Amino acid sequence: MILTTNTTIAIQCSQCGKLEFHALSLFAFSRRGRKNLLCGCGLQHMSVTSGNLQQFNVTYACAYCGETHYLRLNRHTLWGYNKLPLICPAVEAPVGYIGPRQKVTQACHEQEQSIGELAAGLGYEEDFENPEVMLRILDYLHHLAKQGDLGCACGNLQLSFELLPDRIELYCEFCEAVGVIYADSSDNVRQIEGINSMYLEENKTLHINNPLRGQHLSKTNEEVKK
Repeated sequence: MILTTNTTIAIQCSQCGKLEFHALSLFAFSRRGRKNLLCGCGLQHMSVTSGNLQQFNVTYACAYCGETHYLRLNRHTLWGYNKLPLICPAVEAPVGYIGPRQKVTQACHEQEQSIGELAAGLGYEEDFENPEVMLRILDYLHHLAKQGDLGCACGNLQLSFELLPDRIELYCEFCEAVGVIYADSSDNVRQIEGINSMYLEENKTLHINNPLRGQHLSKTNEEVKK
């Protein structure tokens, strides 16, 4: 029996949106019981800890829901021959994978294809400049709407929207307010996911996540409480 001592971790950064690959060796835990994996942007993707080299606690930051998820894995699962998806329970989709490099790379490639297929199902596969960014922003807007944190200052919480190649335009049919959300780069995702509530202003057009073109509309939790 061949003992595998190296595994590959691919995970999407919850801050910059990039897919990062990390090599993790079992020998990294011979002297210390913790290994932290960092993104190029500085954010900690994942922490793996163990006290006995048999059971491992894995925590990872989720790019989909923004929460931290936890797994407890044995050594043979973490350094095994099969890929393990890092699932976000909120959207039931993998934010990354652990396993042999070839299988992890293939799984990431297939996931990119599935995102493109989802865009194709919407009929916009050739129109979106960045389908993955567009779909992540749409998913976050859906999250805000479910929380009751998306609407217009006039009181309307049922906004209409139009999908364009590089942006989403929100409309209030009661007061004709408009909100423009740019969706063509990973920076756009980071900006939008940093907004805790989003309300249009009556009879005005706001460029929500592009401060160079207009007002950056963002309410933090502290501002909401006031």
